[in-house]
Amino acid sequence: MDVEDTQAQPLPPLNKSASRNSMDECISWFHGKITRDAAEHILDVGGSSEGLFLIRESTSSPGDYVLSLIHNKSPIHYQIRRHGEDAFFSIDDGPIVHGLEMLITYYQENAQGLSTKLNEMCKGQPPPPDSRRHGRTNLLHRATKEGEVTVVRELLKSGYHNLDAKNQEGQTAVHLASIMGFNDILDLLLVVGANPNIRDGSGLTPLHYASKNNEPETVAVLLRHKANPQLRATESGWVPLHYAAFLGYTEVLNVLLEMKCPCHPRSNYNETPLDLAKKNKHKECISILENYVAAPPTSSRSEWFHEDLDREKAMSLFRSEGLKDGMFLVRRSSRRKDIYVLSVVHNSHPFNYEIQRKETFYFIDDGPYLDSLDHLVEHYSNMADGLPTNLVQPIPPGTESLDIPSNSKDKDVENLIYNNVAANVVYREKKTPPKVRKIDPISRPNLIRRESLKLGDSIGEGEFGSVLCGKWLNLDNIEVNVAIKTMRDEQVQRCREEFIREVEVMVGLDHPCVVKLLGVCLGPPLMMVQELVPMGSLFDYLLDFQDEINVHDLILWSAQIAWGMTYLESKRFVHRDLAARNILLSSKTEAKISDFGLSRAIGTGSEYYKASTGGRWPVKWYAPESINYGTFSHASDVWSYGITLWELFTYGDPPYGDMTGMQVIQLLECNQRLSIPEDCPEKIQKVMSQCWQYNPENRPTFKQLYSSFCTDVDYKPLWNFFKCEEEIL
Repeated sequence: MDVEDTQAQPLPPLNKSASRNSMDECISWFHGKITRDAAEHILDVGGSSEGLFLIRESTSSPGDYVLSLIHNKSPIHYQIRRHGEDAFFSIDDGPIVHGLEMLITYYQENAQGLSTKLNEMCKGQPPPPDSRRHGRTNLLHRATKEGEVTVVRELLKSGYHNLDAKNQEGQTAVHLASIMGFNDILDLLLVVGANPNIRDGSGLTPLHYASKNNEPETVAVLLRHKANPQLRATESGWVPLHYAAFLGYTEVLNVLLEMKCPCHPRSNYNETPLDLAKKNKHKECISILENYVAAPPTSSRSEWFHEDLDREKAMSLFRSEGLKDGMFLVRRSSRRKDIYVLSVVHNSHPFNYEIQRKETFYFIDDGPYLDSLDHLVEHYSNMADGLPTNLVQPIPPGTESLDIPSNSKDKDVENLIYNNVAANVVYREKKTPPKVRKIDPISRPNLIRRESLKLGDSIGEGEFGSVLCGKWLNLDNIEVNVAIKTMRDEQVQRCREEFIREVEVMVGLDHPCVVKLLGVCLGPPLMMVQELVPMGSLFDYLLDFQDEINVHDLILWSAQIAWGMTYLESKRFVHRDLAARNILLSSKTEAKISDFGLSRAIGTGSEYYKASTGGRWPVKWYAPESINYGTFSHASDVWSYGITLWELFTYGDPPYGDMTGMQVIQLLECNQRLSIPEDCPEKIQKVMSQCWQYNPENRPTFKQLYSSFCTDVDYKPLWNFFKCEEEIL
């Protein structure tokens, strides 16, 4: 990279195109937010030569990008995942690289796991400034660094568009003005829309630099223009207040506090500014921080606090109000009355956060310590600061007594399906004390004594070891038939965390169509004790008893699977391996979802999660976004549900026959799908087609799928049939 001389020198005449340089020409492979079809058309027009590529914005994952390239004359698409708030990116399990331009350079040198290396670009434009690690010094950088107010003003008047372009250090003109303390230039830049929160190559924002350089007036300018005082330095997790306290800059400290920045933010190592001031013995800063009294909050708990409101009623309140973004309330936890929970709506989905206590302070996750519940609500009303959205619209108390009726048809069919699932009485050992979790505390699994277990014969192989039948003698001296998942000795080191994660997924799940975890035995060997589902997998039953299965059975199982997945969806669990082999039968009319070895709980603030490690990938059951991008969500589980229905109505045929995984991927990319099974009911055909929509947003939810079984009048005779059959038996 050629580096221009950044020392003071006469500026050349203004030229709108002067910022374009040879480097920009070399990285002009970006094509904006175009569709997959448009990208493939551009590649086709470009000649479809091996390694021809372009970069585009992801249409399904904000902040991410997609690499589209040609291999063997066919287009292939790879998700480029953004990590954190700065411009760090990776493809699949490849290295995390700072800056899109550096990532592309990496794959131009060698394929490094891609189908081919990047040989030739489809020319477009340079990538967005906030996606780059380094740029080149341009006119605006030079004019700003030299304090040339007149030149900066003329550049902005002339329509200069590269406000957030970065120089060789990854710094924008706003960074440079903040570092130099040129407040008049800084104000000019921010007024016309320059970003005050962009990070440089070191992971610092302009406000970080103004604070560490002891520029109180610059700090005030940035805060007036909506600079975020809670953005953390990439490595340390320090916010600007940390720098001011650490360096003893009392004026900067006072400005930050006067602008209502939280007094007690925490670093990656849980340090507060007061901790740093004490460490460096800055007495005046210590006095300011210890004696600081936060301004009275403008809201009061009478607007949003609900003393007696459980989770389900809170969700009903949100639904009755329309599930608007930023809608929120605070309630007591139904499990622990000394714990508060913040419930907030984002993207029409309620999220729940445990509000924790430390001495007199309140806080959420790794957020700042705040003086009261009222101050906490005030803080998150001003900025999201880790939540998915600001708190905007409070739901006042007094509405919790509302009786919001459920759909009676749904309830009738739910009861019918429940009646078909025999009530197996499970005796447990005494419960251990509740385990405190950040979101919705749940109980620990029962710890089961090794001597209370009798191990029987193997009934299969699991992800981590053998699955045995056995007996458990509980504290009431009642012997219960159980299934026991064991971890082989050689697997302990490699798979212990995955084993424990499966336990954590299953803890607290309680539904008639989901296999129940009874407890864990620490062994040796480490064992997971579950309810025994005696008839084994639905897949095996389809193969072995085809002559005894009728369409009524298939529809009942379909409904029970949808019901169980609706429950998991409500608990924000992504199964990731939904298939007939992972559905177990307690009886001919009792289907249960099992095998949570690949399952994950979706993190707060997300509607999907991305796989970061390898392992077994059942590609033929995977949605396109899961295959291409490693993205898993409730919508990708819906796709797998469609494949599971196909298995049911073909009586266990393998989906896609003998096709390889790569052939399946190519089939899906050509917008082809599995052939609908013969004699499949028309309504089931429609469900399969809906589940296999390419765009995840176009697929139904499990709640909608379950409701379709509940409300469709064509299925009513089937429910009556099963009810009568049960009464006769």
